[in-house]
Amino acid sequence: MKRKVYCDYLRLIATFAVVFIHVAASNWSNVDVNGMQWQVFNIYDSLVRWGVPIFVMISGALFLNRDVPIKNIYSKYVLRMVIAFVSWSLFYAILTTDTFQHGLIYSLKSHIGTLVTGHYHMWFVLMIIGLYMCIPLMKKIVSDETVMKYFLKLSFAFSFMLPWLLKIVNDFVGYNNGMIQKMVTAIDSNLTNMGMSMVLGYTFYFILGYYLDRIVLKKNVRMMIYAAGILGFIFTVVADAGLSIKTQVANSNYYGNFEVNVLFEVIAVHTFFKYHTFQNEKMNQFVVVLSKFGFGAYLIHTFIIESMAAILHFDTLSMNAWVSVPVISIIVFIVSMSVSALLNHIPVIKKYCV
Repeated sequence: MKRKVYCDYLRLIATFAVVFIHVAASNWSNVDVNGMQWQVFNIYDSLVRWGVPIFVMISGALFLNRDVPIKNIYSKYVLRMVIAFVSWSLFYAILTTDTFQHGLIYSLKSHIGTLVTGHYHMWFVLMIIGLYMCIPLMKKIVSDETVMKYFLKLSFAFSFMLPWLLKIVNDFVGYNNGMIQKMVTAIDSNLTNMGMSMVLGYTFYFILGYYLDRIVLKKNVRMMIYAAGILGFIFTVVADAGLSIKTQVANSNYYGNFEVNVLFEVIAVHTFFKYHTFQNEKMNQFVVVLSKFGFGAYLIHTFIIESMAAILHFDTLSMNAWVSVPVISIIVFIVSMSVSALLNHIPVIKKYCV
């Protein structure tokens, strides 16, 4: 199968986007929502919400385009993710100030929750494990074009559109209106009772990645997608800023991966890279090599962010927020990729942990 170079570029830029999100969010809740710093964090955070969905779409494009026996899914892919999750959860549970102050045993007991659930960004690994386990089922869905499109439509309606509209009504129309809030709660309860779990969750992005990889979008359609992506970004900024100022509490209601505005951003970024012509072969080869270090960089980057803040006292509040977020993000990205590259030269770690 011909290599999808655009996926390598997407994987690399998505890795940076996730780093950027976590840097921008590191002091997001610690500053006044009325101040310029919070507004800058909000703008930066809104700009890169597409990071995780892009990762999932890449996996969908690559896995659903080939036949992988169920045995191989578990022995090769699921096993690797389980070992990576356990290893890195242990890493984050051990490397705490409690370990240095009170010893390893005390630290492990104190951070048993981290050991079991993983550091806050490790949810991604558990989600990927679940998606891998569902690959044989998703293969059946995408084998029939009509069924695949039907699944995407249902999933869009119940994962994105209906909850999104209810949230907008509740946050902006029904704010301080008890009757509207009761109505929204009742409708939301009805949706829950319908039990549409089969079409909810990241399977949408997994299958969407496969679908968008297969089809060809005309230029006028791509232009509309880019416009929708820009509008999605603007909506994310304005909606969260407006709600935060209204409630005087930092609000992230429209940051989620299942918000329509974020979906517009995701599709716009995916479309841009898929239809861009990558003609520089040396650059392509460099990106192909570099993108292999993305998973390891994802796993280590939060440790770098937290270490810089705790040890070097260097974070997004150290200078103007417009400058601090991109500067720290670039530093964390370079360090994380470098550490991942080193770990990828250790055979056992390369195979199971990064």
